[in-house]
Amino acid sequence: MKKLFLIPILALALTLSACVNKVEEVFDVPASERLEQCMIDCQKLLTSAEHGWMIQYYPSSSKAYGGSTYAAKFEANGDVTVTGDVAPNVTGDASKTITSHYSINASSSVVLTFDTFNDYIHYWADPDPYSKNKFEGDFEWAYVEGNAKQMVFRGIRTDNKIVFTALDTDIVSAIQQVVDLKYSVNDRLYMGFRMADGAELYDDAIYSVLTYYPDGNTQGAYEKIPYAYTPTGITFYEPATINGVTVQNFNWVEGSFVATDAKTASGAAAEVTIAGFHSEEFIHYDDFLGEWELNQNGTITTVTMKEKVRYQSYTLSKIGGFDVEVGYSKTDGSLSLTYQYVGRYKSGSTNYYAYLCPWDANAGYLCWTAGNGFVLNNIGEGDQLVMEFKDNGKWGSYTTNSILFSGWVNNTPGTGTRTNLVRLTYFKTLTKK
Repeated sequence: MKKLFLIPILALALTLSACVNKVEEVFDVPASERLEQCMIDCQKLLTSAEHGWMIQYYPSSSKAYGGSTYAAKFEANGDVTVTGDVAPNVTGDASKTITSHYSINASSSVVLTFDTFNDYIHYWADPDPYSKNKFEGDFEWAYVEGNAKQMVFRGIRTDNKIVFTALDTDIVSAIQQVVDLKYSVNDRLYMGFRMADGAELYDDAIYSVLTYYPDGNTQGAYEKIPYAYTPTGITFYEPATINGVTVQNFNWVEGSFVATDAKTASGAAAEVTIAGFHSEEFIHYDDFLGEWELNQNGTITTVTMKEKVRYQSYTLSKIGGFDVEVGYSKTDGSLSLTYQYVGRYKSGSTNYYAYLCPWDANAGYLCWTAGNGFVLNNIGEGDQLVMEFKDNGKWGSYTTNSILFSGWVNNTPGTGTRTNLVRLTYFKTLTKK
């Protein structure tokens, strides 16, 4: 296992003073002894849960990535076994557990440290300076308070609250319930959730964050509501007030989330249900999978759309002999085909780095700028999908109407020797077979 070298913690916020109080005179026991006893209490509680703990965790002080749900079993020898609803669990199988090491340390407060690498915990907080997982998360959690049913920590870096709840089943079974529910909801690809009074909460395309517009204007002021999945529903990081009703916890019931703790401003219990909704143009991700007829300048060829990153992109093969990536938007049911690297290509004795470049065949210009290219919207009738190629408007005065696969000897488009590999003019439509 990869050992993490930690910088000693010199100070924590006064909010974490449950174990050590700054005013020494009010205690009969010295601070060092109180700290030692707090470490012992924390260790005992961690290892006392027969089945382990469910953990609600939020990386980043802004909570921009929403919450993740872990389940962990702590052993007295310093081992901790973890599973969760984030990578490496990308298949929905919670049985992929990771065992690593933890320790209880203290300076001015008691700290739970995950001090050898764990793919779940360190997904949000990889200490490797070269890692791509830079989500401003924590692997050092300051102990605040706890009992046999619940423990509360706070992230050293983020100060975010981390809540442990004792499980009544094993960690794999608990997370499998979470993952099954999460996949079931995500598979519906809702644009957001709507209350009976019309208030709408728009769901982030990737992370567990809802956006609420208090005045109903999606161009106006907004509030972000980070949430995490539970075995039975979702929970907000903290109570949120929506149209005068304050709520935090929901159960998933017959396709909707039903609040379990909603209250009005006067404190009276309220009934709140948020039901998923789509835009009028919505087309499900799965509807695009399969064979299509590509109309390119009147020439019809059969191409195939395959899953690449579920709910985000596809691999479209073959166009001009290349497999290309097509983006998916659940918001408006559109597709996108833009500038991208497509692989190595050998022409004669020369190896090239090949790129799909948007091309204005009328003006005779091409570009190699990220984001430029086509947007495809459905113009079909009834159940027939006919996706029309249109310029996405990001290329200034030029119009994408064609594709030119261009090759560079150096893997830096715009520099060094370039050659035209394949020209495909005037893209019209994709029609689902």
